[in-house]
Amino acid sequence: MSKLTAVWLLVLLVLALGWAAGACRPAPGDEGPPPADGGQDGGTAPESLSFEELLAAPAADELPGRLVVYFLDAGQADASVIRTPGGRIVVIDTGEGPEPLVGFLEAKGVERVDVLVLSHPHADHIGGAPAVLDEFEVGLVVDSGFAHTTQLYRRVLTRIIELRDAGRIQWVAGRAGGVIECDPEITVEILHPDEPLGASVNEASVVVRVTFGSFSVLFTGDIGHESERAILVRGRPVDSTVLKVAHHGSAGSSGEGFLRAAGPTVAVIQVGAGNRYGHPSPEVVGRLEAMGVEVYTTARDGTVIVHSDGKTFTVLVGP
Repeated sequence: MSKLTAVWLLVLLVLALGWAAGACRPAPGDEGPPPADGGQDGGTAPESLSFEELLAAPAADELPGRLVVYFLDAGQADASVIRTPGGRIVVIDTGEGPEPLVGFLEAKGVERVDVLVLSHPHADHIGGAPAVLDEFEVGLVVDSGFAHTTQLYRRVLTRIIELRDAGRIQWVAGRAGGVIECDPEITVEILHPDEPLGASVNEASVVVRVTFGSFSVLFTGDIGHESERAILVRGRPVDSTVLKVAHHGSAGSSGEGFLRAAGPTVAVIQVGAGNRYGHPSPEVVGRLEAMGVEVYTTARDGTVIVHSDGKTFTVLVGP
């Protein structure tokens, strides 16, 4: 790495950490729509459209008052979209290229991404970020701040700085204990990483827990056993209804202690069919199934949709 590149990355990291000191929230003055009816119905299963109907419905119209999570089939990559009960759009990772995320958002009639979480700067998680930043209004970017020297990550950071300097975006380095304020109906808490970041890009992944009533989803990026242990030591709740399984189901993640603490009912593994890494690990899948967890993979099931009224939830997959 050249001296110039090292200095450039250090400046960006200092900026990111400086912004992290403030609250993580959408841009001031953007209050957004009022919260929709929470749709509580005494614990019965929430109303549902079919998979095809929900996939085709405009984001502004789909299941008002419910939390809707799309785990997109992005091959050997992560890309997830959350439509909050109040109608906000949260994107967690963007896949390896513009598609399928950009096409999905456009088909949903989305013009603004309120929060963009980039768990860590590997291409299979940030490859679609340049297109998202160029084609949609973005309120807040939450990034790990890990100094990664790829051309792709430099391109993403350069574009974020351009938008920030124009007053069009906020950028924070996600750190354990931070809260992202995007909808008063839900809580979005950052569980990881913390300082110092260490030397591993994956272990510095931003881990986010989204809670709506008694329903919760845990997004784990590509963390491994080291980070799982660190999260448990911090003592913040990790219990989750739905777990986005770390690192595409790698054997280096999803340790038994962490899975038991999370206690998911459903696990989603975002993974490409026939990938060269052997993901997901049979050991990880077996561990989940032995705990009674219902396991979905995008390689087998395609895009997985989960929606909840804050009490009960429904999982939908294509035919």
